[in-house]
Amino acid sequence: MFVHIDCNNFFVSCELVSRPDLQGKPVVVANDNDNHGGIILALNQEAKALGLKRGNPLFQVMDIIHSRQVTVIDVHHNLYHEISKHIMDVVRGSELVLDFVQYSVDEFFGTMPDDDPVRLRSFLKQVKDLIWMETHIPVSCGAGMTYSLAKIATHFAKRYPGYRGICIMPASKRRKALESLPVKDVWGLGRRSVKPLQKLQIQTAWDFTLLQEQAVRKLFGVRGLRTWNELNGIPALELTGKSARQQSIMYSRTFAAMIGTRKELSAQLSNFSAAACRRLRTQKSLCSSVTVFLATNRHRDDLPQYTNEQTIRLRTATDDTIQITSAVELLIDRLFRPNYLYKQAGVILSNLQESDGVQLDLFTTDYAEESERRKKLMQAFDRINTKYGNNRLHFSGQGDAVSEQMAGFMRPHKIDQ
Repeated sequence: MFVHIDCNNFFVSCELVSRPDLQGKPVVVANDNDNHGGIILALNQEAKALGLKRGNPLFQVMDIIHSRQVTVIDVHHNLYHEISKHIMDVVRGSELVLDFVQYSVDEFFGTMPDDDPVRLRSFLKQVKDLIWMETHIPVSCGAGMTYSLAKIATHFAKRYPGYRGICIMPASKRRKALESLPVKDVWGLGRRSVKPLQKLQIQTAWDFTLLQEQAVRKLFGVRGLRTWNELNGIPALELTGKSARQQSIMYSRTFAAMIGTRKELSAQLSNFSAAACRRLRTQKSLCSSVTVFLATNRHRDDLPQYTNEQTIRLRTATDDTIQITSAVELLIDRLFRPNYLYKQAGVILSNLQESDGVQLDLFTTDYAEESERRKKLMQAFDRINTKYGNNRLHFSGQGDAVSEQMAGFMRPHKIDQ
């Protein structure tokens, strides 16, 4: 059976590990700023009970936040990625789950060589308890005949307390589960698929499974057909091993020597950006959100402390190093403060999608021609660096940080952005 593990209210759960005093109180995590211009990214059950929702702009819900004493915590992506990695290490080390892979920062998939619901529940409870014991992160678990059905099982495990965080969906329970799941909530279909399905009177996931294969292929292509097969109990997704497509990509570093100048910090972050973009193209993905975070040395009480991060949402998803690095530079302008010594920094690419289709925005013009030109440039870049070594060809903004890495080799060529 395939299994799915999903961390509950992950960002908030990570923050509560070091803030146990907030347990049982309403807490939200937001990309806040001095003018409360951010949005809610995550919230716990107590905050949801007050009517708050993910995506709420803070300025619109400040009355609730103040009157109900809701704690607002700034987002810390680097912390969440570290805890996610810890969960990966814990589960892999236990050898309870086979083919265990990370799908996103708070979701994981794997397999278990058993289809008996009682034994599966016992095994998943061991995994759930182990994660809690080692990380204090609560998780929900699901098991089904395919990855998609396992994820749907987790959907029910989260919503119905009677499951106690674990839902097993054997073949005999598939129809009942899919009949109660709105088609808009099916993983892999997306919001753009809902309207054509509604025109066909398709309301539930079960209705979708009753469509003819040809109709699914015509309406939604190969991706939709994979989802259709998965819901019909036929495995069609490959997420194991190196084939798993990451849902966010982070490059960060704790510097050996603290950095105090914007130029040096920019060079380091430009290198992280270039490396993340290479990974993006390797897994054939595009990103539409770019995050930069900075932190001083929290172990140096004698120095002023500063930690911050911000995110930019791109108009059009891309894997272009020039565009993404430009976004990184803009974020550095917003985040950098003089008179601080920075010990850690990083770049996160998120909201990833497959590169076989890009949804344009209203203001995008002449996209196809420009996209093809940029695509060829990035392909040439990757071919040269694959043949002669990473960063042999790089952008001038990457500065001496690249040259130091290449010490003893041919001097890197630079391209002005």
